[in-house]
Amino acid sequence: MRSNVVISKSYTKPILDWLLDGDNLEKYLSLSPYHASGKVIARPNIDLRDQELVDGNFPFKDFFHLRDLILQQYDLPLDLPIDDNYGFMVVVSYKGHSTQLHKDPNRNREGPDASKHDTTNMPYFVTDKLHCRFNILIQSPEGGGNPIIDGVEFDIEENEPWMVQAGLYYHGSSVVEGDKIRILCSFGHYIPIELADERGWASM
Repeated sequence: MRSNVVISKSYTKPILDWLLDGDNLEKYLSLSPYHASGKVIARPNIDLRDQELVDGNFPFKDFFHLRDLILQQYDLPLDLPIDDNYGFMVVVSYKGHSTQLHKDPNRNREGPDASKHDTTNMPYFVTDKLHCRFNILIQSPEGGGNPIIDGVEFDIEENEPWMVQAGLYYHGSSVVEGDKIRILCSFGHYIPIELADERGWASM
């Protein structure tokens, strides 16, 4: 669900500048998940304020304020529970990369603290909460890299937030074209089912 609002680059510039400074991308975005094509690197769970990022002067204040601005576009409270699996993350995609279609669990199955994992064998069922992700491309590639949600591709502008009901719909992204990298900030929250129902977000 696109917001049809473009956030001023004054809010995203400190984050983008930090990411593109020196070797910060390769140094701090240490997760390189398997994908069928192209290179992708990521840093999940930024909301946990890992000491490595603290020492590296990651712009937490700007990052969290960006999240606040996006939630405000959807008239949502700022104290929503944060997704335990990936939390708040930055994902960088290179030429030729596309995100395969997938759903995200509505339960903690892959979070960094294994002691908190939910043992349910139905992590994708929508029961008391729905995993939604609030995304923004702070740098768009030369072409491609568009979100695909429930079979529909959206031509998103740079700095235009969108929401995906990640625990309900299959979603991914189209192939990145050109040498300019795609930089995504993604904020994961659990939406209480009562609120999701009220907004019409919990049914397909």
